[in-house]
Amino acid sequence: MNRPVQLAGISRIEAEIKKRLHLGKLPQGKYRGVTMFVSLKFLLFHVARWVVRLRYHDAVVFLARLKLMVGNKSSIVSIESGSVKHESRNYAIFLIYQPNGISWYVENALDSLREAAINVVAVVNHKVDAEQLRYLKERSKLIVIRNNAGFDMGGFRDSTLYLNSLGIDVERLIYINDSIYFFKAGLTGLFSRLADSQSDICALFENWEIHYHIQSFCFSISGRIFRNVKFQKFWENYLPVNSRLWAINKGEVGLSRTIVPLAEAIDIIYRPNNLRDCLNEVEDLDSRMTLARRIPIPIRDQSSEFCTMTNTEAAQIFISKIGSGSQIHTGGFIYMKYKNFPLMKRDLLFRDQFTVDEIEEALMEVDHEGHFNEIMTDFRKKGRASQLPILKRLQAASGII
Repeated sequence: MNRPVQLAGISRIEAEIKKRLHLGKLPQGKYRGVTMFVSLKFLLFHVARWVVRLRYHDAVVFLARLKLMVGNKSSIVSIESGSVKHESRNYAIFLIYQPNGISWYVENALDSLREAAINVVAVVNHKVDAEQLRYLKERSKLIVIRNNAGFDMGGFRDSTLYLNSLGIDVERLIYINDSIYFFKAGLTGLFSRLADSQSDICALFENWEIHYHIQSFCFSISGRIFRNVKFQKFWENYLPVNSRLWAINKGEVGLSRTIVPLAEAIDIIYRPNNLRDCLNEVEDLDSRMTLARRIPIPIRDQSSEFCTMTNTEAAQIFISKIGSGSQIHTGGFIYMKYKNFPLMKRDLLFRDQFTVDEIEEALMEVDHEGHFNEIMTDFRKKGRASQLPILKRLQAASGII
């Protein structure tokens, strides 16, 4: 979970007012007029957000409940059998949204899952043409085609319930979605770690921001959790709603609140404190300032004191920043640099976490495996949420998209 995108301009105006007042450059009379203007903008902003939330979240939730009442629960269009069946009892539900063709990073993930001998249940949230279906059949045990109701969490729901209905003796189940770039180096080992873990929950990251939860883009559970009545009941009761706000609060957070109390052991693979030794070795100022640009803009430390800190103090600042939110956003580039982390979030620019230049700089510092231009083209096509048309910008600010 990461914070909703703020409308550009309002926070900057307020900060500038406070700065100029402190420096004695803004007369009190003018300050009163400007603050009234800022207050009016805040009021209009919050009213607009309320209207947008009512229309694009609350109304969507109501319609989803109405659909459930008339008995139309499943969003599955069809189920196809694939040709890849491993003897292991390890499974992966891989949520895919690739309407324009299977991308290189999805191919990397499917290849690594096969190398790790993990049975793949490919869940496709869009119509599939003959070529895509053939490709997926050659790399999966099952293909679940659905209508994208509830986005990724809706796909997790339908495929979990279907897999349980088959009566398969699942030893380990991995959940993955394609909201990330998958790089080849280290990916098979990472999937094997998720599949071989003896803990009831094994996750790449945990998130302590607002509500504690396991980050749902890549984690695994034991067969014991999978077969637990409370776990299956969670998915039976989960309402697929096409709102990111719902998917996070009711889906991601709700899922964690269900499985964490059931777990006898939880294994978090990437933890901020694992970076301490590496960060303590960052001694020169230039390296420290470069590393500071790998922290997202909304939580980046801009104080001059940062330059005069000891190595231990600076390392602690980095660790605290990384642990403060969605770690694939707050520390993804740093994990890539020091821990050979083979994943990268695809929304770093859209969520205004970094500038284009900063993403380019960070990518050139790590092994992008020859996909630099493809990644940067994707970012430019999607753009920044703060530069969307006003309606979409309000939806982003409300966490709906």
